[in-house]
Amino acid sequence: MAWTVEYVPGNDLVLLIVTDELLDEEGKAQVAETIHLLNEHKSTLVLVDCSNAVTKVSLPSIYRLPDYATELGAPWNVRIAAVIPQTRFQIEMFDFFELVFTNAGYDVHLFDDRESAQAWLRRPPPPRIGPHHITSS
Repeated sequence: MAWTVEYVPGNDLVLLIVTDELLDEEGKAQVAETIHLLNEHKSTLVLVDCSNAVTKVSLPSIYRLPDYATELGAPWNVRIAAVIPQTRFQIEMFDFFELVFTNAGYDVHLFDDRESAQAWLRRPPPPRIGPHHITSS
């Protein structure tokens, strides 16, 4: 296991760091642990640092992650900043990650470095209407 997930109280965020291969079979475990910590600490910020990772995931496994996150109770207003690998190996997998999570209603952005990602997370989020705000006429 070449990844860690922890809650960082000073920044009120969950930090996921992948330091080696990013594999299909570990994706669900990473999502589950991240959501557990988000809910435990009532946080809505996630920093995913894959700057030293080597991407070895498939498109179908990425495609299923947003639904899995929703099933596990991910906060509807979560903001996810992902730092892409320095090597840019299979960068299209990160673009797809951003696309499917955004299409599922999550606020996800990709960054080249951790400092930019953290700066984005520190900014106030734009106003959003969550699922519990939708009313029928």
